[in-house]
Amino acid sequence: MANILDYLNWRGDLTFEESPLNEVDGLILSNLSYVSFDSIVASPWEEEAISLRQASRIFWRERDEKELLKEFSLIKMTPFAMRRVAASKRFGDLQLMYYQNSVDPEKESQFSALCIRISKGEYYIAFRGTDNTMIGWKENFRMCFETVPAQKKAVDYLNYVGRKCQGQLWLGGHSKGGNLAIYAAAKARAEVRSRIIAVQNYDGPGFSKTMLNSAGYREIRSRIQKYVPASSVVGMLLEHDGNCTIVCSHVQGLQQHDPLTWRVFGTRFSSVPKRGEESRMMDQTLHDWIYSLSLDERRTFVNMLFRLMEETNIHTMNDFAGSRWRRKLWQIQRKIRADSGYRQVMKNAGHQMMEEFSKSLTHMRQMHHIRRKG
Repeated sequence: MANILDYLNWRGDLTFEESPLNEVDGLILSNLSYVSFDSIVASPWEEEAISLRQASRIFWRERDEKELLKEFSLIKMTPFAMRRVAASKRFGDLQLMYYQNSVDPEKESQFSALCIRISKGEYYIAFRGTDNTMIGWKENFRMCFETVPAQKKAVDYLNYVGRKCQGQLWLGGHSKGGNLAIYAAAKARAEVRSRIIAVQNYDGPGFSKTMLNSAGYREIRSRIQKYVPASSVVGMLLEHDGNCTIVCSHVQGLQQHDPLTWRVFGTRFSSVPKRGEESRMMDQTLHDWIYSLSLDERRTFVNMLFRLMEETNIHTMNDFAGSRWRRKLWQIQRKIRADSGYRQVMKNAGHQMMEEFSKSLTHMRQMHHIRRKG
């Protein structure tokens, strides 16, 4: 079954004038935000633009393929996909601009976004998902109990770029980037929001009930296009309104979060009516576990978890690469055993999660029994 790289072989010779932007294009453009375009694409405070083809050439002059492949990340293949995308007629001449990339350890925030000019009056704003840093991962976890800095930065970015780009706007992002795209659209100035064609969320986590009931979210809800793989975990976290397309993938489990594994048919994703039973059980377990904890308990758990990471010198996902993960896991376990505070918090959270898992498993067995009797 084909993926987005095969899509480039089929459709890469067609311009956007000949074939308008579709859901597969949106995923490709969203994934460009994962590429480190620092010192290649102009910042939001500069009025320059560079074609994707030229940006790709500069990127690969400065990067080493072998070093990139050593990274421990679900998105490490994104630059390689970008090179294929940039070589196509469809995407190569698109103009990149207003690139912003910041990691703020003090505010525990990771944010990056990119504006792509599709035509004179049409722009795609792509928000980056979680990068390789523990700061980025902690900010993801913080979403379960508060509005995070990256969400506020996404609103500011959209309002700023929306003033610069007078025309129709597409918003999109993968993982946390999809969440940021929706949040920015819901909270943006009314004039900017009115020009948004669609918000494409590729397996991004949900929101609080307060956010889903807000006036801004209700206004853009009909323009949200959410896509999740059949075994989605990330895209089902927190609250969501259930309006999504279930995409097929050629891998299983958490690996399906990698968009390069998603199956494509023509200009659309191959889809199924509903997610797998195991995925729905995991979704229910995680949902019930998160909401079995108070906001203070969630905050304490997340802060302690990432303090453990810091104390064991885990700063990026690369610290788990190769055989290092065994040593790091041993160091974390030793810290927990030596500190009663860590032990208590982890024990309580683990106990509650096992309780929710047991409930979900019991429910699943009951449903199997009912179906067999029926």
